[in-house]
Amino acid sequence: MLMRAGFAFAVLSCAAFDAQAACEARSGANVVPLVELYTSEGCSSCPPADRWLSKLALADAGEANFLAFHVDYWDEIGWHDRFGSPAYSQRQRQRVAAAEGGDTVYTPQVMVGSNVRVAWSEPKKFSTALSSATGQAKASIALRLDPTPVGRWRATVAERNVGVATPGIRLWLAQYLDGQTTEVRAGENKDATLHHDHAVTRLWGPWSLEDAKNRTQQVAFEAPSSPWGLVAFVQDPRGQTLQTLELPVSRCKAGK
Repeated sequence: MLMRAGFAFAVLSCAAFDAQAACEARSGANVVPLVELYTSEGCSSCPPADRWLSKLALADAGEANFLAFHVDYWDEIGWHDRFGSPAYSQRQRQRVAAAEGGDTVYTPQVMVGSNVRVAWSEPKKFSTALSSATGQAKASIALRLDPTPVGRWRATVAERNVGVATPGIRLWLAQYLDGQTTEVRAGENKDATLHHDHAVTRLWGPWSLEDAKNRTQQVAFEAPSSPWGLVAFVQDPRGQTLQTLELPVSRCKAGK
């Protein structure tokens, strides 16, 4: 296992992508924190946070996994965010309610585990938030991708407890896109060209892990034409992250 600064790197195994090939990853012994950015193309203060996430997510330092959830409530002022979803807006509200018992949400909002108000623009405070979310993992995750005919994929995600079982824990699987560009023609960012990475386009789950039958899940989907990847994560009812695992498919396909 490779270690750096107390963070565990996932082990990635990618075969050549022919008709029989597969791509796999397994989590390490320590928790890799999940950084959730709630953002919108209709929000004038969001582009700096989008650039911040892109820089860290694409650096591939292994210190955290990153997901950008685009909310839909900014669509009302004139620009429809093509990545926005009411499900992501609902997730944002649920995360805040579970962690704090409140209902105040905003964009850009960054969450790391049960800390739902991370000072992302202050490096020392962000580093502290990451450090607080690490430690020995209580869950282990494995991800496998198999190509199927006609450009479809089948993803298999499996979880097992490696510590004391936590009541109410859930497993999620997110698909993201990288290298996205949008020319905004209305709203607060009118005439701006925005760039997005790790933008969530699909979110499967939550699957309860209290039933042993749910510890392995499969989903099938069409292959996106843009660079993409998957992030699996396990969280408790307050949003504390037990483990995460990223599988960047574009890197596998390139044979890196």
